[in-house]
Amino acid sequence: MAIAKKGTRGLVVDGARYRWVVSPGDEAGVGVVVLGEDGDGQRVVAWFEHGVVVAPGLVAGVVREALLHHGWTPRARGRQLTLRCPGRSPDPARPGLVARPPAA
Repeated sequence: MAIAKKGTRGLVVDGARYRWVVSPGDEAGVGVVVLGEDGDGQRVVAWFEHGVVVAPGLVAGVVREALLHHGWTPRARGRQLTLRCPGRSPDPARPGLVARPPAA
């Protein structure tokens, strides 16, 4: 599931390139959508509570945590990986994301 390149920001994490954007979601919170640079693979959406400052360091933490702990495969097609951060003050290096089951 691709996202439009216009309005996205680039990010390099551990030598790999990604694109990300803050989603104007209709849920209670702020969604961060991240894709591999080619945009053809699985995407990850991380939800944070309103008031959390979304900066590149936090997004890099999302990428690392999704890859290491949640099986995210940004270069392979697959169902969107949806995560959430239960706290109001996440540590950018390790945001403490938990998996959120896919919508039925």
